[in-house]
Amino acid sequence: MLSRIVSQQQNHRGGFMTELLSIKDISQELGIPQSTLRYYRDLFMDYLPSSGEGKKKRFYPEAVAVFQSISKSMHKNKSYEDIASDLNQRFTRFIEVDETENQSQQSSATQSQQQEISQIQALTPLTQLDGSAIMAVVASQNQALQQIAATISAVNEQQAELQNLKSEVTKLEERLETELTDHFQLIDIRLRQIMEEKEARKAKSFWQRLFA
Repeated sequence: MLSRIVSQQQNHRGGFMTELLSIKDISQELGIPQSTLRYYRDLFMDYLPSSGEGKKKRFYPEAVAVFQSISKSMHKNKSYEDIASDLNQRFTRFIEVDETENQSQQSSATQSQQQEISQIQALTPLTQLDGSAIMAVVASQNQALQQIAATISAVNEQQAELQNLKSEVTKLEERLETELTDHFQLIDIRLRQIMEEKEARKAKSFWQRLFA
């Protein structure tokens, strides 16, 4: 009789509780070294019904016959392809279901459904509004748009006024420069006249002293 481990898990295929076997249990039953069984396991894992991962991996009782068949074929020096062909004819290939991945997919699907429901709920109040409420919303939006338009208009007017001020300042600067130029020219002319008059007076005074 097979040596069974204490822990039990639910059989995914039959839905009932069944005992699972470790590599050590199968080694004791078949008299095959654990290292050899691990080698067989790595080569033909698809034909070995099991549960768990890593050191926690356990095998269903059906796996004992598979290990035994592999061992006999190995002793007959059969190739990997021949052994796989024999296993494929005698046993059902085992596909392990990743419960964590299934739960993750179910969780993602649930979240997606919840998001869709939330979006529908968010749209529902809009569809339930009556005509007066919709008109109030439209009026409020129109008022907001008018305020924005008024603000833009005021900004444009201020920019126009600023441009006019810049133009006036430029004109004043040009006028001031012209007036200063004219003023200094007049001063220069007057200074020359004064110097000429002064020279004329000096010359006249000299002749007066000479013929006095």
